[in-house]
Amino acid sequence: MKKNILILVIAIVVLAVVWLGIRFIIGGPEDTWICQNGQWVKHGNPSAAMPTKPCEKEKGTNKSEKSAQYNWSTMTEGPYRDKVSYANSADLLNWTDSKKVLAEHASVPGAIYKDGVIYIYFVDVTEDGQPEQIDLIRSTDNGQTWTPKTVVTFEGIDNKVPVDPAPFLLEDGRIRMYYFDINVRETPGEINKIYSAISSDGLRFVQEEGVRFAKQGILDPDVVKVGETWRMYVGDVEKNLVFSATSKDGLNFNEEGMAYQGGAVPDVFYDNNKYYLYTAGINIATSTDGTRFGAPVGSFRSDLGMVTADPSIIKLSDGNYIMFYKTK
Repeated sequence: MKKNILILVIAIVVLAVVWLGIRFIIGGPEDTWICQNGQWVKHGNPSAAMPTKPCEKEKGTNKSEKSAQYNWSTMTEGPYRDKVSYANSADLLNWTDSKKVLAEHASVPGAIYKDGVIYIYFVDVTEDGQPEQIDLIRSTDNGQTWTPKTVVTFEGIDNKVPVDPAPFLLEDGRIRMYYFDINVRETPGEINKIYSAISSDGLRFVQEEGVRFAKQGILDPDVVKVGETWRMYVGDVEKNLVFSATSKDGLNFNEEGMAYQGGAVPDVFYDNNKYYLYTAGINIATSTDGTRFGAPVGSFRSDLGMVTADPSIIKLSDGNYIMFYKTK
């Protein structure tokens, strides 16, 4: 009898040891605080008080959560319904619509003309579950044919999401991309900021240090240089205004003031000693000094959709002009 009792006691001890091993070695510490969904949750009976440091919920790690955040194809509004097209002109005021679509699910085009090649950058939201990306298409025959779209890469931007691309061709042949970080919209009260990145091949951009310009509510930068003065134009869509800022180096811009009232999403083209301002609509105004623009002197509407907006103008080697725009 005593022998049986001894065997039973030994068996109980062995089972207890095995259970404790599973609990603490495999299962992990039981009496502790665990971070779950942004809150500290008591697990077991921890001897320590609840941690004082924030318990942060991870963002964008769950595939279904990320897909829901960027489920472009199900949105009734937004860039998924946009497309990029273009129009031609000989005088910057009278435009002929091509009625050709260059890119679907694409918005906010920005163009430059470099060594006989047209570069068009635009916001692309083709893929559900992914944030906005900037793509590039090119033409070597003045817009008759175009390359397939290529995704532009950015280095050193941390968690920024570049949108509203405004490319500028530098004198040394490199391309500086001014852009708005749309992630700022996730932070209430944050001042909108314009940044820049630079590239030698037009595809791989490296972030430039600092902020180019900051102001509450601004979007859609556009930059021109006349003589030694750089001017950045930005739009406040809610107030329907355009503001200008000046710089001596293209990097540090200081606000100059309100340049136009009655439109936003600006693109400014300087030619024949005159500044031409194109705003969403598309309405056209002019200025002799670039600081203030008068009432519209022209307009353009596309037949492709209900919206004609986000213009970007370049001048070709034959003296004619192309305006790229979005429609919906």
